[in-house]
Amino acid sequence: MTLATNQTMSVSNTIQMQLREYCQNPDMGLALTNYAKEHQAYNHPLFEALRTKQISRASAGRLLKNYDAHASHLRRLLLKAATIMPESAVGYILENVRNEYGNGVDSERHQLQLQDVAFSTGVSPQDYRNFSVERAVKKFIKAVTPLYFPIEQHTAKHAPLFNEQTSSFSKAAIAAGAITATELMAVEEFKALQIAFRQFDLQDHIWFDHVRVEEEHSGDSIALALYFLNKHQSFEAVEFGLKGVLNANMHLYDGLLATLTDK
Repeated sequence: MTLATNQTMSVSNTIQMQLREYCQNPDMGLALTNYAKEHQAYNHPLFEALRTKQISRASAGRLLKNYDAHASHLRRLLLKAATIMPESAVGYILENVRNEYGNGVDSERHQLQLQDVAFSTGVSPQDYRNFSVERAVKKFIKAVTPLYFPIEQHTAKHAPLFNEQTSSFSKAAIAAGAITATELMAVEEFKALQIAFRQFDLQDHIWFDHVRVEEEHSGDSIALALYFLNKHQSFEAVEFGLKGVLNANMHLYDGLLATLTDK
């Protein structure tokens, strides 16, 4: 199999219909999901590779180290995003945050579960620490940060074009769209990852309970986006965050795909 990389450049505007048009459907939650599924991120070659490719132990370690890097950054961004939400919208985020951090039990943090998958394949803790984070994953991290935390003090310095493009948008609604895109794609990611790790007999590892957990949280994140769509009619702001993260995920998936090639 030839592993395609650098898919991002061709998809900067792959969704042609505006979110407002999609949401003419009475079931706005379904419309929001269908809108996201039009994006090329849903068909990135990473998913086919995870479902079909034989993965070496070293590749599995690199894959999980890079997934760890992106997930760790998103957890912190989620905490920041909660600080800019209206009081009535904060609750949509808090359950997700608490679950990520083990519901108050440090040993049950999702990061530790992920790392245990890596160690269970035979990767040593030292090798895991030494695996590098792919450049494309770092691009993803840079791209999603202003979408989750689009306050002017940050974006004016680090993302001036972003600041100009979103000057009239609700910043909390942008973050809501960003969170929604992440949660919708996480369901697809974990389904494919669970298939990939069957070859290590790890498909029943507790970390893959994320398949259920992320499906539950995708409902929460859609509810968060719908809060801004129904209550504030913030279609353009939600769309900006949603599409921005889907575009950024193309970088993430390029980086994860690169880890599956033995080096």
